[in-house]
Formats: sequence, C-alpha cells, structure tokens
Amino acid sequence: MKRKYFVWMISALLLLLGMAACATGGDEGVGQNQNRGQKQKGKQNQTGGTIGNREGSKGEAETSEDISQQYIYSREVIDFAEYGSGVVIHDLVCADDRIFVLMEVREWGAEPEDNSQKQESTSYYRVFSCMSDGSAKTVSKEINLPESGGYISELQLSGNGCVAGLFYSEADDSVSLLLWDAFQDVRWEKTAASGGELFAGTDQFVLFTKSGKDRMIHFYNGQGELTESVKAEGEGFDNFEYCFFTQENKFLVIRTDREGSACAEIYTGDGRLESHRKLPDCVPMGQKRIFPAGNEAILWCDSTGVYRLDLGENTPAEIFSFVDADLDTDGFQLVQQIDEVSIAGIFDTSGTVKLGLFARTQGVEGTLRQSVVLGTMGELDADLRSQIISFNRQNTGYRIMVKQYITYDEEQNALVQLNADILSGNMPDILLMDQELPLQSYIAKGLLADVGKLLEEDKELDSGQFVTNVMDAFRVNGTLYYATPAFCVDTLVAKQSKVGKRTGWNTAEFLAVRAALPQGMEVLSETSKEDYLRDYMRVCGREYVDMNAGKANFQSEDFAEALRFAAGLPDYAERFDSGENSYDSRYIEDRALLQPVTIRRISDLAQQINGCIGEEISYVGYPTESREGSCIRVYGNAFVLSGQGDRLDGAWEFVRYFLTADYQRKEMYTGGLPIRKDIFEEKAKEAADYEGYCFVNDEWIALAPMTQPQIDRAVDFIMGVHNPAFEDEVIIRIILEEAESFFQGQKSAEAAAGVIQNRVQLYLNEK
Repeated sequence: MKRKYFVWMISALLLLLGMAACATGGDEGVGQNQNRGQKQKGKQNQTGGTIGNREGSKGEAETSEDISQQYIYSREVIDFAEYGSGVVIHDLVCADDRIFVLMEVREWGAEPEDNSQKQESTSYYRVFSCMSDGSAKTVSKEINLPESGGYISELQLSGNGCVAGLFYSEADDSVSLLLWDAFQDVRWEKTAASGGELFAGTDQFVLFTKSGKDRMIHFYNGQGELTESVKAEGEGFDNFEYCFFTQENKFLVIRTDREGSACAEIYTGDGRLESHRKLPDCVPMGQKRIFPAGNEAILWCDSTGVYRLDLGENTPAEIFSFVDADLDTDGFQLVQQIDEVSIAGIFDTSGTVKLGLFARTQGVEGTLRQSVVLGTMGELDADLRSQIISFNRQNTGYRIMVKQYITYDEEQNALVQLNADILSGNMPDILLMDQELPLQSYIAKGLLADVGKLLEEDKELDSGQFVTNVMDAFRVNGTLYYATPAFCVDTLVAKQSKVGKRTGWNTAEFLAVRAALPQGMEVLSETSKEDYLRDYMRVCGREYVDMNAGKANFQSEDFAEALRFAAGLPDYAERFDSGENSYDSRYIEDRALLQPVTIRRISDLAQQINGCIGEEISYVGYPTESREGSCIRVYGNAFVLSGQGDRLDGAWEFVRYFLTADYQRKEMYTGGLPIRKDIFEEKAKEAADYEGYCFVNDEWIALAPMTQPQIDRAVDFIMGVHNPAFEDEVIIRIILEEAESFFQGQKSAEAAAGVIQNRVQLYLNEK
C-alpha cells in the first residue's frame, strides 16, 4: 500500500465507524528489557530472557478504572566520578547476579602556570563490580596497557570480569591474545591466529578473522589455548553492521542484504547460515544501538526507551521507558538484562557517566495516579522529556505515560497504528503535533478538545495574553485546537535598495524587480527546483488549497509562474561556504538578491541586517496575489488534546505549563518566538544587546546590535503575518511529481498545473 493512501484509508474508517463517541485510554505499566551496545559489533549477552510482554503493552488499552498495572521502579545509581575525573565506560556484562563494568580512567597532569604546553594525560583500566542490587561494590587493580611496541584493539570484558584484547606488534607484525584478571592479579599473553574481531564469553574467547576470501573462526579456552578453527560460510560475515556471539555459541549478524533490506541472520558456531529474517523499518540500522537478546531477538534503544523485537516478527514491544522510570537521559550507552524485572544500564547525565540498576515492582494502592497518555510519532526531545519527568515527580493526581508510534513497515505505518487506537477507543489524551497527523480529519470528526475554551476557563491563562495574529493563524473555523508554546516565521528578505521598502509583493511586482537586476545577479541562491517548490508551498500553499472546503485552485497564472521560476533553478543546489563564493558575501556584494530566513529570535535578524546583507532589509516573502508571502509555523513542541476521554483535566494540567510565563521565560531552551506577548516583548528588547559574529568574505566580523527602529520594524512585520504554514506532504509530493513533466519539456506550465489540479482535487475528495 502506498504511503499517500494511508490518510485516505484511515479517514474512511473513521467516517464509517463514527468517532464522536470514542473514549480514550492508554498504556499502563512499564516492562523492561535491556541491551548491550558495542561499537559496530557486539558480544555475548549473558542473559537471554526478556523483561517484556508487559501488561498494557503497545496496543493494549487501559481503562480509567484499571490503574493497577502501573509499575514502580527502585533504582541504584552509581557515579563513577569517584574513580577519576575522566572515566569512560567500554563494556558492561551481567553474569548470574554479578555486574561487571570495564572503565578507562583518564588523568590529566597539572596545567603549567604559563600555559606554555599542553597537559599530559595518562590512562589505565579498571573493572568495577557489584551485585545486581548495587551492594558489594569492588574495583579491581589497575590494568596498564602496553605503551610501546604496538597497539591494542578489540578490548573486551568477559562474563567473569576478565579483560581480553588483541595486541598488534610493530616489531614482527604478530598478533597476541592478552588477558588480565585484575581481581586475581593474573595476566597472560598467547599467540593469536591473526588480527580480527574478538568476542569474549564467560570461559572462552572467539576470534573471527578475514584473509582474502577466507573467513575463519578460532576458539580459545579460558587459558588462551587454541581449541578449534573452522571455516566460516555465508556472505553475512563480509558486510555486517553488527555481529554478536550469543550464549548459545551462535553468531547473530545484523546487516543489509543484496536487495537493500535490513536483515538478521543466525550462524552456527562453525559459521553455517541457520536462518535469515527480514527486519522491519523501525530497526535503527547504522545508529550503533542494537543489542542481542539471546539467539532469537534483538534490542535497541532511543531517547524514549528500550525495545525488543523477536526475529521473524514485525512489531517490537517497548520494554523499558525512561519516562516511566523517571530517568532523565537521552538513552543507554550500554544496557543488559539482569533478570525478568531488572536491568543494568550505562548512561550519561551532564557529562558524568553512571551505572543505573533498575528493578520493577507493580504499584500498590495509594501510590497510583490517573494515567495521561502522550502519543508521539517520533522521539522525545530532551526538554519535553525533562518536563514530563518533572511533572510526574511533583503531581499527585496524574502521571504522564508516553506511547511512541513507530513505523514497523509499510503495512504497519505509525499513523495506521494511531488511527487503529482511535478507532478502538484508545486515543492518547495528548498528541505531540507532527506533520504526519491528519489533524484536519480529527477536527472534522470532533476528536480534539477546544484549547481556546480551556484557556478562557483557566484562572491564570487566557487567550488575551498571547500573540493575537499567531493564535488566530492556528484557529480552524474560529476554534483553537493547538497549544503552541513557540513559533517561527518563514520569509524571504532582500536589500531595501533593490526591492524597495515593502512587506510582500505579487507576481507582477516580483517580475518587474527581476527584470531590473544587473546581469549575472542570482535571484535566489543555493536553492534547487524541489527546494523552491517545497518552500513556496509551505508559505503559499493556502493560496491554492482550502483544506476546510476541500477545494483546490492550481490553474492560476501565479502558480504557473512559480513553476516557471522553479524550472530555472538547478536540479541540485550547489553549496558555497568560503572564499569568493562565501554564502554570506553573495548578498553584501550583490551577487544574489533573495535570502531565505526563518525568524526564531528577533536577534537572529542582526545576521542579515548588520552582517551578510549589510544594510536595511525588506521582508518581501514569496510572490503571491495576496502579498502574504510569509508564514507562521510551529516551532518546537506543540500539542493537541483529546476531547473524547475522561482525562482532559490531567492533559491540560500538563500542557498548560508550556504556556506559562515561568516556562517561556526560563525553560524554553528549544528556542523559537514565545507565544506569550509579555515574553515576546522581553525577548525582542534583548536584540538591542545581542552580540554575535557573521562570516563574510572569508573572515568573522562582529555584528552591531540591532537598533530600536530595526527591532520595531521586525516586530511589526511578525505581528502582521497571518498565514499559517501549509504542510500536507501528500499534496507536495503530487506537485513535485507532476512538475517534472514541465521541467522535462513534456508539458507547458499551464498543462502541468492542470494535472496537479485534478490530482489534488481527487485527493481532497477522498479525504
């Protein structure tokens, strides 16, 4: 099924079943699983089970009465800072009830008083160990690697706390297998067959080597004695992204096959292919965050949590959520399962590496709160995750739980999953806004709450406190459905001396300015045909598409002229960055006229006015009949709320904080123009004190702060923009596909516009 028909299919289902009476629900409880990260390959996972298949897992609904499945996490966090100021963790192993961590301690010498030379550093390794509950902590003696005569690679930690590595000698090109048991003060060195990939188990070592077309697997016992060598078969050993040696003495290979599909392959210990399984699209290939879970499953983690996929299946299960565990981190660097309810994970907070030991228990009466489910089509950013965790720690009545919708494959698209939840009465209480969401359809079906009404009823907040034109731009048929903490404005700017003092132009005025340009001056630099049509539609799309009325109007001279202008741009945009072709110097030297600008802060405009353009600018925007060639766009996180469930109060209690002065003044780190008038005005004034630099003519120049007239003009321009961004990807793809016939000379601009008109209108009719 093609992607562009997903929205049509779901809309038809919504219409068929009738959504007005849908009740909301969501996930309850948190399961856990874990994984081990290991550069581009992995090693043995000492525990092959899963903390997963949890009650209330993805697709399983929670009712407002059933909150008994919430889980509580105990945790022990071990900070490695006490072992040195520069600790780097290389490996994590769980064996039986014991945790082993291989850490490198980097120590810097004293900095010379005259700063005449760099500080010298030394490093050594230690193995940290503790029980699975964090008790019985101990640290091994120092392990010092050879500092001369060669180099060490493939440093691995075994299941009994020993460290193994390969030493490549510079003297005779030999390779040695080295082992340190720093707890027992034992070290040995044995000759290795060759250099290659080393895997460490509990009581053996496996070395995978390549020589020409030969692929060999060598097995060594715990004393470093070679016990067997076998020839490996199968092309998977040639181009894998990950390779793990499991506790079942098999190889789990993750790679891209000849058809370009991600796959997982199981090879026996002697290198014979046992099974080949295609992996769904959601598996994060190339991100170095895939880990083994026994022979028949893999784990991966993102900024939301940890997921498990049984090989041969298309649907992963979330088995550990950072939010549910109140852990404010971007993800585990290394993770491993301890038992069915416990995990160990290495993570970083504020530059400090830590070991977290987490155990899950079911919540008991008196500790449970109403669950408010936040649905997202992507990962959470750090700011939103921190706000959720802060809310969960402080609020006594509600708890935010995150449900991430993932694209498993074409048939299990994230949007299909979300709409299936809506159809079954399990719509998330909060949805993080995303371009994929068919919000117009949700509004038409009466699924979304009236945020404007919530603002009016809020004792602290009301719509009069917010930037009026922005709030109006986000209304649909007079109703505000979106809670938008920050926004930005997309436009085109140019020198006033070239285009006059204006804030918009129509096609005729644009053509007149173009005709008067000096020979060789570009109109728009570093922009391809596709770039321009995408940007043009984002800003001007509502001139041609009325989503509320379901009408398209592409058979106009303005749109035909947009196609003609795009045809003169390159297929691929050339990028300039230095010297005489410096991007910035193109404008100050009148080699290019229009510069695309996204205004996220008023002070950003100092880069144009006092930097790369070098004089007063006009916010001309894209040429369009209404002269409204600039648009307002959501910046950062924004939310819509379900109007169907019984937890609207809890959803609003969370979302409203993003609209408060405290958040917008102190905590809105993601940037963007604040939606509150008072904070917007405060931030605008800061532009008068802004100090920055701009790269012009191959050198950095200091920027003068914006003057008050410049600030006032920028504010007036922003307050005068009423056009919301147009972001329907299906329509944009139709335009790009059909414009190609004009670019290739097969149709006139008018004929191509006619085909676009017909296809878009058909799409709108289907919606």
